[in-house]
Amino acid sequence: MRITFNLQGTGAANNGGTATLFHTANMLHELGHQVYVVSDKVNYFTWFELKGPQFIKCGTCEYPKADILVATGVSSIKHVLRAKDDKGVKYWWVRAHETWIADENFVFGCYRNRDLRVMVNSLCLQKFLEKKMGKTFPIVRPGTDVDFFKPSRKRNWSNKKSWVLGALYNEKPRKRFKWVPEIFMGLRERKLKVKLWLFGDDEKPKTVEHTRYFQQPDPEKLREFYNGVDLWLAPTKSEGLHMPPQEAMLCGCVLFGADEELSGMVDYLEDNETGVVIKDWPEAIQKIADLVSSDDGRMMLAYMSENGRKKIVELGDRRTNVRKMVSLFQEGRSDHNHRTRALMARGMRV
Repeated sequence: MRITFNLQGTGAANNGGTATLFHTANMLHELGHQVYVVSDKVNYFTWFELKGPQFIKCGTCEYPKADILVATGVSSIKHVLRAKDDKGVKYWWVRAHETWIADENFVFGCYRNRDLRVMVNSLCLQKFLEKKMGKTFPIVRPGTDVDFFKPSRKRNWSNKKSWVLGALYNEKPRKRFKWVPEIFMGLRERKLKVKLWLFGDDEKPKTVEHTRYFQQPDPEKLREFYNGVDLWLAPTKSEGLHMPPQEAMLCGCVLFGADEELSGMVDYLEDNETGVVIKDWPEAIQKIADLVSSDDGRMMLAYMSENGRKKIVELGDRRTNVRKMVSLFQEGRSDHNHRTRALMARGMRV
């Protein structure tokens, strides 16, 4: 199939969202499909290359002819809807409930648009939209590199005396990063030996006390980062499928994450099984302090570290999940062609 991913209105830059799309495009190419990535902006993504898929800077009328045209965010919806039928059957891969970009009524209107076939990237989003709309959209997760993100050292939880906290540095309000330094300082006030490692897209934070900072790390550096961390902090309240915790868990970190309706961790965070649910930063301080300060607590951390990695592996690698996407595209294309022939047989305009 010929498949186009539309990044108009958002562009391609060094961030997790673009990385997910480029990984997906590369995997589709590996599976034998012809893939395009279109945008009205130049490609600023440098973490890795598109190996086969073609990046095209163009306007809506210049899209290549294709079988499938995918909106990758709410900003690209209008461009996809304006495209002619020969640009492909129209899909929206919903990767977050993007009400920080567009009005919620507009977003729900897009979900309901009959010209769009919607797929979501997480159980979190599927459940949310079932509750709001009474409709179940299929899940297509991006998958993770389970053979790349893996432990590089044996973790000796039982004898640990010092701890490294890790987190994504992002000051957007929905990320609730302000919890992270509060947790770090609260543990230090309890005389626990803790360090704080951060990574992010922005410049090194000057107002946050931390031990190490990795700015826009390439995959190898990111894996090194995760393997140096013991406890992963994820307080965010609005994601689609939150990827950094998954990569951290694959490397053996124990997740301390929010478990709210759109926190993006419903797919893999099970309290005291694959990680620890935290409701606010005081609770996080208490739970971490209790776990690291006793033999039973450290045994529990070892258990969750192993279980957490197993859970992410169960969600499937990138190849497995992209094959699910291909199956949906094939079904949608077949259904679209069937409806088109039916309309033509009735003498109606397509």
